[in-house]
Amino acid sequence: MMNTLLQDVRYAVRSLAKSPAFTAVAVLTLALGIGANTAIFSAVNALLLKPLPYPGSDRLVQIMSTGFRGVHFGVSLPDLHDLRGLSQDFAGVGATATQRYNLTGTGDPREVQVAAVTADLFDVLQVHPEIGHGFTAAEERSPFALVSHGLWVTSFGRDPGILGRSISLDGRSFTVVGVMPAGFQFPNEDVQVWTPIGEFLSQNPQAETNRGMHFLPAVARLAPGVALERAVGDVKLLGARLSAADSGAGGGRRRIVAEQASPGRGSPAPSAGGRSILDSGFDVTLLRDTAIGDVSRRLLILLGAVALVLLIACANAANLLLARATGRRREMAVRRALGAGRGRLVRQLLTESTLLALAASLVGVVLSTWGLHTLLAVWPHALPRTAEIGLDGRVLAFSLALAVLTGVAFGILPAWRASAPGIEQTLREDAPGATGGRRRLQSTLVVGEVSLALVLLVGAGLLVRSLIRLNEVNPGFDTRDVLAARIRLTPARYPAAAQQTLFFENMLAALATHPGVQSASLTGTLPLSGNMFMYAFDPRTVRPNYPEPIMVLRSSSVSPDYFTTFRIPIRRGRGFTAQDRAGAPPVAVINRATADQLWPGQDPIGKQLTLGGPGRAGGPMTIVGLIDNLRSASLDATPQPEIYWPALSGMREMWVALRSSNGRPLQLVGAIRDAVHQADPEQSIGDIVSLEQLIGRQTAARRFNTTLLTIFALLAVGLALVGIYGVTAYAVTQRTRELGIRMALGARGGDVVRLLMRESLRRVAVGVGLGLVAALGVTRALSALLFEVAPRDAVTFAGTALLLVAVALVATWVPARRATQVDPMVALRYE
Repeated sequence: MMNTLLQDVRYAVRSLAKSPAFTAVAVLTLALGIGANTAIFSAVNALLLKPLPYPGSDRLVQIMSTGFRGVHFGVSLPDLHDLRGLSQDFAGVGATATQRYNLTGTGDPREVQVAAVTADLFDVLQVHPEIGHGFTAAEERSPFALVSHGLWVTSFGRDPGILGRSISLDGRSFTVVGVMPAGFQFPNEDVQVWTPIGEFLSQNPQAETNRGMHFLPAVARLAPGVALERAVGDVKLLGARLSAADSGAGGGRRRIVAEQASPGRGSPAPSAGGRSILDSGFDVTLLRDTAIGDVSRRLLILLGAVALVLLIACANAANLLLARATGRRREMAVRRALGAGRGRLVRQLLTESTLLALAASLVGVVLSTWGLHTLLAVWPHALPRTAEIGLDGRVLAFSLALAVLTGVAFGILPAWRASAPGIEQTLREDAPGATGGRRRLQSTLVVGEVSLALVLLVGAGLLVRSLIRLNEVNPGFDTRDVLAARIRLTPARYPAAAQQTLFFENMLAALATHPGVQSASLTGTLPLSGNMFMYAFDPRTVRPNYPEPIMVLRSSSVSPDYFTTFRIPIRRGRGFTAQDRAGAPPVAVINRATADQLWPGQDPIGKQLTLGGPGRAGGPMTIVGLIDNLRSASLDATPQPEIYWPALSGMREMWVALRSSNGRPLQLVGAIRDAVHQADPEQSIGDIVSLEQLIGRQTAARRFNTTLLTIFALLAVGLALVGIYGVTAYAVTQRTRELGIRMALGARGGDVVRLLMRESLRRVAVGVGLGLVAALGVTRALSALLFEVAPRDAVTFAGTALLLVAVALVATWVPARRATQVDPMVALRYE
């Protein structure tokens, strides 16, 4: 058996080597399809199939508190103790809180993200330091630190003597006790240092007993034999029991204050005394699902798209084999006459097609690696965990299996037809009669190619139209020529509010006089970079304790030039001035959504409202300005109620925003660094980003999906074009005698062209019709990815259908036109 197989392989190699043009075209055609599938599967493998890099990661869950509009917050420390009491459900429960710190003593000052962790977190994850040791319960209040492998390499040169060294975080000294393994990224890829949770609690002592401080995303490991459903039920029961107990005591414990909290970042949601406003509970999800977010739908859609591309490539390859079989009829007849059975011939031909597919797989793997890495380099924020996407044993096995399956899929029909009984008789027949069945099969394959190509083209068209609509959205502020940088002052160096205010005012004054700066301002929340929520209260009904809110709105403290920098027009009233400082009557600017909810049909100027949290309602603020609704959260989100108040004092962390006067905002990076370091050489700078870059980050996933689906659609159209061209050209070759007779009897060139184009367009019309019907069903899956475009958008369906018909006309006209250049006398002597 093995000898026969080797004989088939050797014969297939010789046969393919005799037709280098055919082999190259077939390999390239299949490589495009197999490569596209390999690229997308590598992402699916890394994000959906591979477990997280923690032992038994399928048993890890994240526990969060839920609040207003489904916004997730961490749990409080008392919550964490209660969750640890569910020992029948969890083998361990740990938690972490992230903050940004100023790292000094390792070169230039820089901002790093630090995770304060409970001592048992690494035991829950079952990951331990590569060098040194983790934290014990007795060390939870010690100034110890673990550093990431990357920080150890870049800042300490892989020094094996790093243990015991000190690093400075916000001016406080921490002793390095270990280095985490390479690739360890928890709770996110930006964390570079881990400290015991006690260091965080020492700065926030109220967090130890205040159930209203929800700042700890909890991670738990399911106990052996415990199903997720049981744990979810017990956690929800715990939340209900605690809520009922506190409500009976007048507490209202399970409610969350969303004051100054960023969704999804585990930021604190402080309240006074644990009382709050909005009923909430616990949410338990697999840690893996939290890590990948909503990427599953997008990847599965792309995987379906590349499957269609591969089917089209297989149809093209099958057409190539059918055409090649015509020239091998004599070879097959001779082998049948010498005693070869049909099974033997089919096996030989399938060996050839499989070799083609395997060669295409090698080329496809190279193309997929290069192509996917290029796209992810352009849109690094399009997918999570991009560092894990690449070739591994599973991806290579997938590519190999796909090659074998593809070789059989596109080779079986041509092999079966080429080895059909009675092939000896076909040698004595005219070409048309001998190839009529083959032409019908080729036509059927072309119809399938056109149908699949149209489905992809419609899907790509919908996404392209959605992206165009998104780019046309007016956010309400001018995103061009604005550069922003986040500055977080070190508490040890700037403990007092007056010191913080003075630093920012001096820095802003220096930047405002820079020749490249048109205007400069400060803001607590940069548009398109996150949300900060606060509660609004009616000052006429505020009670001394536990006031009831009237709404939740997005809020930010800003300097007087903020609206000028972002070119946000004040529609009524005024903006802020230098007189709106600490000690002056509190004022605020709101958007129309806020005015419409609080004072519908009334002039909001002069109205008053109060901001704050439960038990922390401030004094009344007078509305002095009204602006239009902004899309501050994201371009594709409905505008929400917003309020702005003057940045007065206590500004430990702010964004400085500069509008460039010469249209080159990135040239102002040096100006920001100079201004900060002149004020304080030890002060680090956080993110520096332009507003257009922020938009790019927000739309990266949409652009990535749209670009990939468009590439796949164009690839499908190109393959369909080649298929239509090949079938028409093959028909011209096989009907040379017939066409010569027609021309000898008086048919003109135009008549011949119309004849061939009518036949081709009939195939295309059937394919377009079937494709439109299929697209009507398939595009429903895209609805979640569309923006202001219906899944059955008539313009997209009609436009893509016309485009495909036009492409088919070109693909048919070229070989049809060539048929008119044949001399009738030569055609009559054909064969």
